[in-house]
Amino acid sequence: MIEAAELLATITATSKSHMEDTLNAAVREAELRARCEGRRGILVTRVDHARVTVELSAEVPYGYTYEKQDRRRTASGTSR
Repeated sequence: MIEAAELLATITATSKSHMEDTLNAAVREAELRARCEGRRGILVTRVDHARVTVELSAEVPYGYTYEKQDRRRTASGTSR
């Protein structure tokens, strides 16, 4: 059975410093959760210029943090 990703945070930034602070806090929380279970890694996805998600994912090896761009969005911000 494939384990579903667990969304831990969706961050919408109001400024660069807000994004950095909130993202760092969300990743720290994800690290704690990942250590407790010992099975999934952390996936950080940039949805657009102001939104990022942080989740535990079976697609990421335990102990790793991967970052990706949401490729489903075009430059104008509309979904393909």
